[in-house]
Amino acid sequence: MSRGTERVVALVDMDCFFMQVEQRFDPRLRGRPCAVVQYNQWQGGGIIAVSYEARAFGVSRGMWASEARALCPELLLARVPEARGKADLTR
Repeated sequence: MSRGTERVVALVDMDCFFMQVEQRFDPRLRGRPCAVVQYNQWQGGGIIAVSYEARAFGVSRGMWASEARALCPELLLARVPEARGKADLTR
């Protein structure tokens, strides 16, 4: 390759990024197994982001919170705020 045309491959873990944003808002979540759940209340809500600590217990995105709690009873959940039946992303 000629100079200046080298390829760079980067991995950005956006799944954990959203959990880290919640940990920034609530420092009590830092270093603990936690996940972000969508505003749907059925089965505790669907998990949309998972901390690395929770991944160690087998918790993954796409699970219901009730399933995740069976794998990790001490799992802390951060809920996506809701406004008029939709996710409120104004925060």
